Amino acid sequence: MQQLARADRTGWLAKTQEQRIEEGAAAAAREIAAEAQKKLQRQALQITRIGELQQTIADFPGSPLDALSRIVAFHADAQGSIQSVESRASAIRDDALRQMVDTLEATNPRFWGLFENPEGVRDLVMELHGEASGNPVAAKGAEQFKQIAEALRQRYNRAGGDVGQLDDWGMPHHHSQVRVARAGREEWLKTLTPVERAKAIALDRPPPKEFARDYWVGSILPAVDRSRYLRPDGAMMDDNEVTELFRGIWLTIATGGVNKLEPGAFRGNGMMANRGSESRQVHFRSAKDYLDYQSNFGEHTPYETLTGHIAGIARDIAAVETFGPNPAHAFRLLQDQAVGRLVDAEPARSGAYLKQAQKVEALFDHVTGRTLPVASERLARAFDAIRNNLVSTRLGSAVLTSITDEGTMMRMASVNNLPQLQLWRNELAAMNPANAQERRLAQRAGLALNTLVSSLNRFGNDGLGAGFSSKMAGATLRASGLNYLTDARRRAWGVTMMDGIGSITSQHARLADLDPGDHRILLSKGITETDFAVWKRAELEDWTGGNDTVLTPDAIYRIPDEKLSDLGDPAALREEAVTKLLGAVLEETNMAVIEPGARERALMMSGLQRGTWKGELTRSVFLFKSFPIAMITKHWARALSEPTPNRRLSAMLALTTSTTLLGMVAMQAAQLRDGKDPRNVREWKTWMGALLKGGALSIYGDFLFADETEHGRGAFATLLGPVAGLAEETVALTWGNALQAAKGEETDFGAELVRFAKGNTPGLSAAINLWYTRAAVDHLLIHDLQEAASPGYLRRMENRARNEFGTEYWWAPGGSPLMDSGETFGPERAPDFEAAVTERN
Repeated sequence: MQQLARADRTGWLAKTQEQRIEEGAAAAAREIAAEAQKKLQRQALQITRIGELQQTIADFPGSPLDALSRIVAFHADAQGSIQSVESRASAIRDDALRQMVDTLEATNPRFWGLFENPEGVRDLVMELHGEASGNPVAAKGAEQFKQIAEALRQRYNRAGGDVGQLDDWGMPHHHSQVRVARAGREEWLKTLTPVERAKAIALDRPPPKEFARDYWVGSILPAVDRSRYLRPDGAMMDDNEVTELFRGIWLTIATGGVNKLEPGAFRGNGMMANRGSESRQVHFRSAKDYLDYQSNFGEHTPYETLTGHIAGIARDIAAVETFGPNPAHAFRLLQDQAVGRLVDAEPARSGAYLKQAQKVEALFDHVTGRTLPVASERLARAFDAIRNNLVSTRLGSAVLTSITDEGTMMRMASVNNLPQLQLWRNELAAMNPANAQERRLAQRAGLALNTLVSSLNRFGNDGLGAGFSSKMAGATLRASGLNYLTDARRRAWGVTMMDGIGSITSQHARLADLDPGDHRILLSKGITETDFAVWKRAELEDWTGGNDTVLTPDAIYRIPDEKLSDLGDPAALREEAVTKLLGAVLEETNMAVIEPGARERALMMSGLQRGTWKGELTRSVFLFKSFPIAMITKHWARALSEPTPNRRLSAMLALTTSTTLLGMVAMQAAQLRDGKDPRNVREWKTWMGALLKGGALSIYGDFLFADETEHGRGAFATLLGPVAGLAEETVALTWGNALQAAKGEETDFGAELVRFAKGNTPGLSAAINLWYTRAAVDHLLIHDLQEAASPGYLRRMENRARNEFGTEYWWAPGGSPLMDSGETFGPERAPDFEAAVTERN
């Protein structure tokens, strides 16, 4: 009766109570019948999916648990023919995002991602709430988002979901569980005595439940549309009724839904197909009310909320399309069956199989978004700030290290039987800043969208948080050029593969005609004969520049129904064909330009809770190590999966050789950046450094060759990550110098303090440590400050570089005109490139 009243309140009020009850009962009966039909649909879908997955596992050449793991997440070894939930989710997400590039660009954060475009955000939110903004780009973007969100809702429901349509739904809301649970804390602290307040602050205590609840309810009620809150008879709820309703909403948000758990009841994830079908009960009066609420009780910007909604529903669609309407139940069934088969065959290894099953389950939880809530917001934020600052201060020259991407790109082109010359041409075109058409075509094809949605974490920490420190970390990656080059390489590689797939479909009648040797990787992507038949019927696109057979999502969606009706439902066929295309291309793009995936993140963070000391310290240890771990799980695994020993050896040699040579280029570029001559290539230490720089040894290089680095950081920091390194630097600066002074030894405390401040001052360090500003700042200011603080320091620094690393300075430290040193500012000579090949005495 409430639903009918909302649909037509005036007409509902005109009816008698008997009429309302009769119509409400009729609507309820129809709903019950629809729910019964939906239940039958879900049962049929669940049975079908489990049967298909059981067959997939039975056909897999390896262990059933290995097969189940591949169903969940991408594995690079190309065994079997499976598209994982992870890859399917990425494909569905990027298929949606590519269609709303205009929307994203209208609100894309400015100034290297530090600040959101306020006008664009305001206009877009207004349009999404049905308010005219006068901005045609925002109006178009809002319409795009609504169409895409509706298409995803329908796809979700076809897979067994049951999310109804709200005619006046504007955009998803984001509520910060922590902010809502701690609402009014500052006001509460004012009510305490000074002693109580100090204790509450020290212990980070939240306000009492009733205080936080009433503060939140009092804050949100003036912002909601009261006309949406009706009684069954159509009359508006009074203040007491609305207040009680929102008290219940507060409790659900503040506890993350834990308040709805039944003691002793099963605590699984429930039927995922029901996710999102809960009553959406918060309705704001206007866009301004929504934005005000988000600034007070949200953690994500509207931009992040929109993209996060797309990513979240894409993940859920992928899960229900793969495992059926109840993915958690289906997974547990298949997991138990797999363990049962293995233990029955080898009872003595039951412990090992159970352990492996736990790892697969942790991977499933990670991919499907089942994570623990934050235990301590204060601890999590503190560690986030430390890690984000390290990202911004340590990765200013990561663009030089990314030179090694060229090796993995060419290696993957060879593996996928793609023309390397064409890849180079596409990369040069993508790196041309004036070539806006290339970028737009690629983005509209679903390529290189990670940076656009702020999810590029190649070297940094996954999930950098939502604070300003995270924006600084992202700004460093943008300002250094790393994001630009990474996106260009990803676009180039994706375009080359789409062109290659288009060429394959034009040259072969059926998928079965593909040579298993030449197309081993493509045949491992879960592509069916039906998918291939749909690809063949698409009209390929000519992007010029040698890309004249490009198979894109739009090319598939343009296939007329009459050309597909003999294969089945045209809409479903196109949808699936696009998902398989983008899934395959994105998987291989993440191999060519290494991007850590679900397996890598689960290996590092599985079962760890944010806001605990164990969880935060572990995340800190693995900061910057996701990239080398991905080298093992992706490239080592791919090389070792070759069918013969000779091909495995050849693959490993090709990988090692290419990355080491490019690592040498990156290392020598860093030498020149620091004002030093190139290192001597006739010495084994130089090649060992190139090997480590190239990344072929991955994380094991840290363990095999950890020693004190040229910057003074020891094995402890190398092994335990940059957070431990920061702690080591702090101890060395304070306690270490104090011990040296107590022994009567000479210290460089002043110079080390300058170096510490240069490398760890939030914001400032990020700007002065960029690869193109570092040398200028060092010679203009830092070197002479160090010399002034510790006389003789620069001479000792030069001697150390000469004696321990065999390098001379082509631009000697010091000589700043700002310090009136009397020296001529600038290098005394050009770099001595002969030093790289001349034998040392």
